[in-house]
Amino acid sequence: MAVAAEPAGAISYEGPSPDTEFLGFSQANFLVTVPGWKAREVAVLLNAPAARRLLHELGREDTPEARDHLARLVGEAWLKRVVSGAAPFESIVTVSNGFLDERPDLLAEVRAAAAA
Repeated sequence: MAVAAEPAGAISYEGPSPDTEFLGFSQANFLVTVPGWKAREVAVLLNAPAARRLLHELGREDTPEARDHLARLVGEAWLKRVVSGAAPFESIVTVSNGFLDERPDLLAEVRAAAAA
């Protein structure tokens, strides 16, 4: 007998937060739903050093729009792990160079998504 699997959850990108670069990061906002939990808003903060690093590696110009796009890519990659149960469900996630260095698989996924 086949048992229907409950979906792991859903990630909805809600947009960037304007004017966060003066605080030293770019913020991507998401709504994350996981069965059995209330939907939760999640802010992914990509700090300036990590954004500069990724933009340099990708050969992209450092603009607010490029940083916002990277924050979204990093957030989507991280939140896939959250929805699958492989990462903690936190309302604010700060992404730094150290965060990326500790997660080479996440870094590789972000690089691939940015290159596409």
